[in-house]
Amino acid sequence: MAKAAAWEIAIRVEASHALSRKGCGRGWALTQHRGMTRLNITARAGGGKRRQIQLPIPWHFDQARKIVDAVCAIYTDFQNGIEPADAARKIIFVAEDVDNHSSSHPDIEKEAAVQIDWNELIEHYRDYRIRSGEIKASTWERVHRYHMKLVLDAITSPAPPRDARQLLDRLTHHWPDKPGGRTRQIQMQSSSALLRWAVATGHLSATWDPPRDLRPFVGRSRTARAITTPLAVEHILALLDAIPDARWRLAFQLMAAYGLRPEELRHLQPRQGYLWCSYEKVNSRGRTKPRTLRLLPCDDWASEWRLPDCFSAERLPPMRSGFAGNDFGRYIRRRPLWRKLCREYEARGEKLVPYSCRHGYAHRAHVICDLPPKVVAAAMGHSVQTHLAAYSRWCGDDVVDDAFARASRRLERQKAV
Repeated sequence: MAKAAAWEIAIRVEASHALSRKGCGRGWALTQHRGMTRLNITARAGGGKRRQIQLPIPWHFDQARKIVDAVCAIYTDFQNGIEPADAARKIIFVAEDVDNHSSSHPDIEKEAAVQIDWNELIEHYRDYRIRSGEIKASTWERVHRYHMKLVLDAITSPAPPRDARQLLDRLTHHWPDKPGGRTRQIQMQSSSALLRWAVATGHLSATWDPPRDLRPFVGRSRTARAITTPLAVEHILALLDAIPDARWRLAFQLMAAYGLRPEELRHLQPRQGYLWCSYEKVNSRGRTKPRTLRLLPCDDWASEWRLPDCFSAERLPPMRSGFAGNDFGRYIRRRPLWRKLCREYEARGEKLVPYSCRHGYAHRAHVICDLPPKVVAAAMGHSVQTHLAAYSRWCGDDVVDDAFARASRRLERQKAV
């Protein structure tokens, strides 16, 4: 074993003295492992359990004070019943500029002196988002919890990030080969929202305020993204004949006829000859309203199904709350005709997804029925902004030419009168 340097011995002696002043006897010792500080606790000193705990602090003479303070903090927590490994996770190491640490970075110095419990911070953030009505508890579990776990993994790594930019850069390592990907985009957005809230509420210093422009961290895709496309009526009817299970066939009919989200299938009830959807979608822009479902005037094929008369919730397939889209998608992707149509759409640079039923409703409402965006958005249960953002993707030259031609004919009829 290599002989310990004088500074290593000095750190160990200083830590031993600091611990003894807190009433700690022998059994707590410091070593280094791969350049980082390791705390060794004997079974006798650890209540019958031997432990080796990696600290997020480099084993270096410049970090002596932080190492000693961290060990003392862990011992104090241990005396209060907190497991040393859990106490170590609360330690946040912030490197200092050794040449100018006295004046250049006051915010960093201030934060270095404070141990931030990121688990508790994220729990407070979760409660705030749910209590404020911005998201549902199920949305947190389904979407945000995964992204917050990656934030915690980065913060508790051996060399944790020191500010917002370093954290966001560290998170990009999870998708190095997918710049511009949707999951990577959501990670950056949700992480930045957490940091922005924490800075605004005083939980974190200004060094953690994220940049407004997240594009450098989201990245730009190197390949053209396929546009999810409306499902054509002829394909709706063909798929209906290809679904053998009556429960899933009814689910598909409802989605195609009313442009429903899969999750809305679980929130339907008949009312005075119509179907009523009580689902309320919650996001950062607000909450959608429950609505009466209406068939499009051009969809005679859907009128023949008489869905309000034959509907009952018991006739639908079992779908999990918050995961109806996954359940429907899993079933429809098993249908040979669906897979065949997916290949045909992809050959045209388009993409077929379960939401294509909903896209088809919006497309027919505009192109065939000539309904204004505000009306269609209300019928589909989303904002006008969301509607326009989605619909504009399918507005090619043929759609524009057709709209101009219909407007010209309408004006000619008005002049003739």
